[in-house]
Amino acid sequence: MDIYDNAFSESNPYGHVVQLVARFEPRQGDYIVDIGCGYGRIAEILRDRFGIEYLGLDADAESLESLRSRGFNAVQFIAGQQDLAAQISAALPAGARVVAITALDFIEHINHPGQLLADLALIAAPWNAPLILSVPNVSHRDVGTKLALGRFDWTDAGLLDRTHIRFFTNDALVRLARDHGWHEVYQHDFSLRKSDQHFPGNLPGLSGDTPLGQFLALLREGADQYGYVNQFIRAYLPGPMPKVGADVAGVVGNEAKPFLSVVIRTTGMRIGTLREGLLCLSAQSDQDFEVLIVGHNLEIPAQIEVERLIEHLHPAFRNRVRLVRVDGGGRSVPLNTGFNAASGDYVVAFDDDDLLFGGWVETFKKLAERAPGALLRQCTVAQDWDRVAVAGCDAASRSIGGMRSIYPANFDLFAHIVENRTPLHSIAFPRALFSHLGFQFDPGHSTAEDWDLIIRAAPLCGVSSSTDVGCIYRHWTTGTSYTSHSQFEWTSNYLNTLKKLNDRPFLLPKGSANRLRNMYAELQRLKGDVDVGAEEGVESLANGVLLDDEQRLAELRERYYELTTSKSWQITAPLRVLLSALKGRPWARPPRIWLMNEADLDFHIRQLLQSSSWKWTRILRGLK
Repeated sequence: MDIYDNAFSESNPYGHVVQLVARFEPRQGDYIVDIGCGYGRIAEILRDRFGIEYLGLDADAESLESLRSRGFNAVQFIAGQQDLAAQISAALPAGARVVAITALDFIEHINHPGQLLADLALIAAPWNAPLILSVPNVSHRDVGTKLALGRFDWTDAGLLDRTHIRFFTNDALVRLARDHGWHEVYQHDFSLRKSDQHFPGNLPGLSGDTPLGQFLALLREGADQYGYVNQFIRAYLPGPMPKVGADVAGVVGNEAKPFLSVVIRTTGMRIGTLREGLLCLSAQSDQDFEVLIVGHNLEIPAQIEVERLIEHLHPAFRNRVRLVRVDGGGRSVPLNTGFNAASGDYVVAFDDDDLLFGGWVETFKKLAERAPGALLRQCTVAQDWDRVAVAGCDAASRSIGGMRSIYPANFDLFAHIVENRTPLHSIAFPRALFSHLGFQFDPGHSTAEDWDLIIRAAPLCGVSSSTDVGCIYRHWTTGTSYTSHSQFEWTSNYLNTLKKLNDRPFLLPKGSANRLRNMYAELQRLKGDVDVGAEEGVESLANGVLLDDEQRLAELRERYYELTTSKSWQITAPLRVLLSALKGRPWARPPRIWLMNEADLDFHIRQLLQSSSWKWTRILRGLK
């Protein structure tokens, strides 16, 4: 049996295709045109269920002969070498109505699928016939996991069929169809938790019972909903004319975009402080950014005020500022709206009452150059402010104290698990977290939505920090978000974040093992379960060894081992014991070389080489 001769089943991709055909209400005598039909195992079902006439086109003579022997019309067609429209026109009787065109597991086998789709759009137009595609998903979790682990296993059939020359993700398929004359109307994808690429089954990344497998699965599931889709099965109607200049291969191009997108959420009630924030942005030393003012639940008068404020900006700055409106939801909604609309490489947010120093954007850019893909964090100072009424205009703001350094200069993941120590406008996120990995501010959080996102993103991205002070967090004496929400809300959101962290594998930065060990040892010491003296040497492992060059350490350890196991050193061991006893010295335990840093190892080696024992055996070492 041919490996491509697969039987029809309601629960396999063929069943999904037939169910999509039914949505277009086929009539008795309508035609379906099946491009790359193979053995055409949907032909009988379509005929018997709907009374549809079937026309199959394929390059393979054996499969075409099978169709003809079963009473169906079949025509040989070689993509790229024959005129598809002419082939179909010649095979259809005059006045025939085409109810649908299908191309099942076909476009991945041809060089120019975009050109084929453009041709089909013109062919389908007279009948407004839909196109139904079935395409294997190369971004299935099994394929992605194995590729991350260095495996790309061709097979005779399946997701990585050895005859595939094109590969499709959801985004690639959407873009290809849209740019070549088709508008998607239905999705009826076929999913498999374990695809044909789920081998070897004991590979840790594939198994859902391993921490690595769980971690990779969560990442993939967050990116989009297609991680377990085996076949994209989509229905399209003829749409816009094929995009002029569209790449027939669907290749993604690079578009110019700003370094930073600045998202300001506002309700339009604090125009004065919003004006101050925009003034800070207009004076930045680096102007490579855009501004998205997200108006949340804006009333018409407030919207007019915000629009007027934007209109008064200098034209060079105003062209990079836009207002985005959103209604409903809590504090996370305007942030998610702004982050999704952003186009910069990085995205940062602040409220309409925060202040920035002139090097804020420049510092972020320097951090990004140093650690691309990391979260970017700069120092923040706090300052007390209040608002005063001014006759005839908006309330004015004024500082009532000096600046205070209450936020740590460097980011500590462990400390942030306990509480947030990073104001939102002091940290920038790579936009790819949102556009590619599916991250968002938790819509269910009425408070602490910033901490929740930071503590979920930091383990994946790491944090590149600057000790430069880049912004001011204004503490308002007249009330803040902290006082406007109940303690119950704060506690509920806090516990919800901790539960999310606890319910999944958690990636820790380099150096965390020693910190955790020391924390645990300290806890055991407080409980009286650890010998304090025995642990003193172990602590030096975290405090010294990891700071040294590993290759140099290995060489020193090897040298020390060679010296202490040499014959000349072992021969004099009884003499050293005797001399220690005569001098009344207590027995000394040999140094534990695996707990020593470079300086300690170097000291002990020099002590050994300068010892009397080593000098007395010099003659022995000179003997051949």
